[in-house]
Amino acid sequence: MSDPAKVLGSGLAEQTARLFDWFSTPLENEPKAVRSRFLETTYDRKFAILFASLSVLVLAGTAIVLTGAWWPLLWVAADLALLVLRFTLIVRCEAARLHGETPPLGALMIAGGAWSAVFGLGCFGCIASENLVLSVLAGLNVAGVVGVVSSRNAATPRYAILVMLVVSLPFMLGALLSPQPGMWVIGLQMPFYVAGIIGVLVHNHRISVRMIRAELDNRDLAVRDALTGLPNRILLQEELRRMCGQLATPAANGGKPFVVLSMDLDGFKYINDSHGHTAGDRLLRLVGERLRNTFRATDLVFRIGGDEFIVLLPGASEIEAAHLAKRAIETVSEAFDIEVGTPAYIGLSAGSARAPVDGDTPEQLLTCSDLALYEAKRAGKGRHRAHLPSAG
Repeated sequence: MSDPAKVLGSGLAEQTARLFDWFSTPLENEPKAVRSRFLETTYDRKFAILFASLSVLVLAGTAIVLTGAWWPLLWVAADLALLVLRFTLIVRCEAARLHGETPPLGALMIAGGAWSAVFGLGCFGCIASENLVLSVLAGLNVAGVVGVVSSRNAATPRYAILVMLVVSLPFMLGALLSPQPGMWVIGLQMPFYVAGIIGVLVHNHRISVRMIRAELDNRDLAVRDALTGLPNRILLQEELRRMCGQLATPAANGGKPFVVLSMDLDGFKYINDSHGHTAGDRLLRLVGERLRNTFRATDLVFRIGGDEFIVLLPGASEIEAAHLAKRAIETVSEAFDIEVGTPAYIGLSAGSARAPVDGDTPEQLLTCSDLALYEAKRAGKGRHRAHLPSAG
């Protein structure tokens, strides 16, 4: 029989996840890569958070001096606690991004929403105090926060609009209800101001979309092999550095081992020389497609130049690596139709190195896999060899 508490907790977590997805989604349907890059911007600007908290401390401190009330003290305490929490979550997000893990962005957005609610209530207290100086300072702070949010949170406009409303509505309500002469006019003006800033937010969001799309397109051009569409040497180095960094990550298996598989084609030069570079390019594209379809969904296939390919096999054992290498050799040895009238036949040789056994840096692992590839070719080509310490 199901535990009601667990069922309730599971349902609450599911609803929270859905809310986060909705609030963190761009206004238009964007690719996953664009959305991920958007979310990274939510913890890119620490200065804005620090500056907002400093402004609150000045405003709350002024309220303490001018009113002698107790509520500004609670405001100061809540602001400092949320400042520490938000910076802690930002540090965790940065560490998670560095290690390829899921950052606690949902918690960071909740903390930001909590800060906005506390800020709004504090500004309501300022205007409710009927002190003209505090009312003016609160209005300036509300306008400043709403303006900053339109820029800082342009990547997540739905969340930004929520923050703007949470910040501005208490002040607007306080202004409308305030007995101070003319303050109701400010209350009436506030919705128009917020609506205008939301328009600026949407404009900033569209600019951000275009910039991030261009950034990702340019990066894709830089890290993709133009001929085969496979990742190139640049992305290989980045991925190797990331995976080597995870070798020391605490886990039940003592880290995240992986295998580097170096491969090159046997007989490609003959095809290229006999039928020309156009046929050679067509053959390389077909080889790239076959290799991409041969390996597991989690494996990464790279073309690093000429007829050289490298595959990263996350979590693979020596036996699994040998099996995958054998399958790749068999796949590539089948005939290719390169539109020259006769089928083309080539071979594949492979050498592998396993991290961290054979090395824990990109340079060590690539050297070891190259040495193993050399051994495979020396043994007669069309085969796989794993690196052995004696081979170095």
